[in-house]
Order: sequence, then structure tokens, then C-alpha cells
Amino acid sequence: MDKGVYVYSTIIVLVLIVIILGYSGLLTKMTGYGTSDTTSLNISVGNNPPTIGTVEAITAKNPTDDTTTSITFNFTATDADGAANLNPATAQGYFQRAGETTRSNTSCVELTTSGNSANYSCTILMWYYDQNGAWTINVTIQDDSGAYVENSTTTFTYNLLPGMKMSPTSLTWASITMGQTDVGSNNDPIQVNNTGNDVDVSINVTSYNLRGEQTTTEYIYANNFTIENASQGCSGTAMSNATSINVTSAILQRGNHSLNYDNATSGQEQTYFCLKGLPSGISQQSYSSAAYGSWTIQII
Repeated sequence: MDKGVYVYSTIIVLVLIVIILGYSGLLTKMTGYGTSDTTSLNISVGNNPPTIGTVEAITAKNPTDDTTTSITFNFTATDADGAANLNPATAQGYFQRAGETTRSNTSCVELTTSGNSANYSCTILMWYYDQNGAWTINVTIQDDSGAYVENSTTTFTYNLLPGMKMSPTSLTWASITMGQTDVGSNNDPIQVNNTGNDVDVSINVTSYNLRGEQTTTEYIYANNFTIENASQGCSGTAMSNATSINVTSAILQRGNHSLNYDNATSGQEQTYFCLKGLPSGISQQSYSSAAYGSWTIQII
């Protein structure tokens, strides 16, 4: 190709490129085609669930005879989003043991806050008949977003308590004549309530001779009486002066005796007393335990 022609052709190509590029830019301006755009952003920051790091140790506790024992302890909850994110209305505490009724406080009290942590106090009532042994301390709380945490890593010991109360505390018989036999007391049975948390408890009665109140050389002897846990006690075990005698088949279990019925779960047993007969030759008068002491009913 001739050099002049080559140069000429190159110039024409360059001119065409310039024209095309210029036209493209003009077209962009004329049609509104963009050379940039925008994008929106959305980032969600998640809620941090609370934690319970400290549950106060509870020393071994004794039941209180025939009533409740108040046990107070504290726990600390922490929230990385700040203590204000904890919901104090959800702070709860529980004492738990397999086979036993859970004892609880669903309105523990917020005591203090510091930074990301808050301290709570719980008071829970334990009953006299709650089983002795280890109980689990379970505490829970939620934050304002409903995130839930619980801690059940701590236990405490509820001690053993033997206890009993009985009613009535005196026995009487209607007027008895010579020759009468198998006469039950007119105000038995004596109801024995288990006011502690001991189990398989035996009931024993220690009896004494009854001495005449006027003629003090006459007696109704202890072995003239029998005892048992069925009406009227006349087929029961004979008593013996100044001797502790077991009430056969009367086994006192722990339980809520305020239910007031006699079975293995109500914490009650009943004891009946029967006068089998009078010693021959004694006179008409009152005979009582005043001289040698009241009869004693005790749990073993």
C-alpha cells in the first residue's frame, strides 16, 4: 500500500472513532442514561441473652415443727446489653427434689444493679413435711426481648426433723361397774400428727397404774388396759406399768396432717384405749394418773 494512502486511511479511522465517542457521550446526556446508582443497607444487631453466673450457697436448713421454714438467698444475672435489659418481673426461684412438690417464689426482688449485672433476692417457704435431703436450687430470668436463662447447678440440704403433736391430751371413761369388760374410752382416739419429716415412725405408749383418789391403797393396773390403732382397742396389746409398749401397726408417715384423714400420706395415726376389766374388790371412787404420772405417747 502507498504510504500516503496508509496515512490517509489511519486519519480517517481516528476521526471516525472520535465522532463515535462524541456521539455516544452526547447520546448519554440526551437520553438520561446514568453512570452511577445508590444501594440501601440494613444490618440487624441481635439481642444478647442473659446469663446467671452466681447463685448464693444455702447452708443446711432445719424444718420448723408443724409449720414453714423461710429460706432466703440471692442470685446474680448478667446481660451484655446492660442490666436495664433484664426484666426483674421475671426473676423466679424454685426448690426442687424428685418426687416432691416444688416450692417456689415467682416474684423475686431486684436488690441492686451495676453495669451489666443485677442482684436478686428470693424467699421460698419449705414445709415441715418436705423430704429431708438435697434439694436443687433453680433460678430463672428473662430479658426485655424474652430471652430466657436458668441455672440449676446448686443444691442445699433440708435436714431431718422428728416431731409430733397429739389430741386430746387427756382420756376419760364413763362410769364403770364391776363386771363390765372391754370398755373403750369415751373421748379417744388420740390422734397423733407427724409435725416433722421423719418417716416410718413407730408410736409407743408408756402407762402407769391408776391409784384411787380416796382409798389410796386400791388401783386399776396398767395391764388392765390395751392399746391399738383400731376402734376400740379392745383386741390390742396389753399395757404394762412404767413400760413403753408399741402400738401395733401404727406407723406414722410424713405428710400434710391438716388434710385431717388417717392414711399413709396424711401424717396421722390414731390410738385407741380399752379397759378390759376392773380388778376384783376395788371400791367405788375415782382412779387417776395423778399419783404416778401421766401416760406418755412418744414417737420412736
